[in-house]
Amino acid sequence: MNYSSVIEGNSHIKNWPHLKNWVLMPLLILICAFLTNAIVIFFCGYNPIRTYIAALNVSFGSPSGIGETLVKSTPFLMTGLSVAIAFRCGIWNIGAEGQFLLGALAATWFGTKLAAYLPHTAWIGIPIGIGFSIVAGGMCGLISAVLKITRGVNEVISTIMLNYIAINLVSAMVDGGPLQEAAKTGSQSNPLYEWVKLPRLFEPHRIHPGIILAVILAVVLTYVLFRTTFGYRLRAVGEGPEAAQAAGISITRNTLYVFFLSGALAGLGGAIELMALAPHLTKNFSPGYGYTAIAVALLARLNPLATVASALLFGALTQGAFGMEAEVGISGKITWMMQAIILMFVVAATSLNYFQSKRSSES
Repeated sequence: MNYSSVIEGNSHIKNWPHLKNWVLMPLLILICAFLTNAIVIFFCGYNPIRTYIAALNVSFGSPSGIGETLVKSTPFLMTGLSVAIAFRCGIWNIGAEGQFLLGALAATWFGTKLAAYLPHTAWIGIPIGIGFSIVAGGMCGLISAVLKITRGVNEVISTIMLNYIAINLVSAMVDGGPLQEAAKTGSQSNPLYEWVKLPRLFEPHRIHPGIILAVILAVVLTYVLFRTTFGYRLRAVGEGPEAAQAAGISITRNTLYVFFLSGALAGLGGAIELMALAPHLTKNFSPGYGYTAIAVALLARLNPLATVASALLFGALTQGAFGMEAEVGISGKITWMMQAIILMFVVAATSLNYFQSKRSSES
């Protein structure tokens, strides 16, 4: 940050649009969303204030609650980073859900099959398992990139379709397929070998190294995207492809970079969730992390670092559902309604901002 510019005359006027976009707009979205949720909760016959207090206590009222909130925020953060990077670079990747699942599937294949033939040590098993997941998610992203570059296929359509392919592939692999558990008593895989699992940092809490890795990635990606030539080229392709091409920036090469990076982040998220927490890969492994990631990224204004706070909010909502259900008696499914309302306001604010920018450019 250039502090000298902040203390110059009229700096408050110059920085007002930045403050409005990054602080006031998300805050206004959250206020409107939580007020709307409160009204819905009230008409369902519950006390909104008591409901929110119960959710807050379960999410942040104890060390175990904070730990679980962090754990539940991690998949939102990884898939949110995936979507934020893609959207920021002008790529509408709606396929984080499928890429997340393929990352988990690759980690399962390695962790239940190939890992037995390698030295039984976590220093080898964990990095290789993560590597498989990164490649699986990245390759899934590259499929849409190739279709877009060679055939002009809209990435919204291709990534959505690949989601269904990934969902059904996971189902086929663990339900009668080659990755189903040996006992064949359920639609799930065998557990991963112990040397492929991420350790717990603070027993008996479930906090694991994947949380730290996700935050580090958010910081690194923010720096790369906004402070390096490579990041500038990626953003330039999304914000002005014609101008980027005129400046000698390869549209094709940078499109491939963005698709692979976005898919790799989501695939890594699937590996972390599986290797740290899940005993098995199941048909319903993801409750929709890749779709919620769109709201996470948009609420963060497509800033990787701000995605940390946005993911923490959604993690707290998920963890808070237990408190709302136990202390208030309201269904835990109300959390999905709350997330949907937040998404509704995020989309409305984003659309309004887009039309205002378009009107300003035309005038």
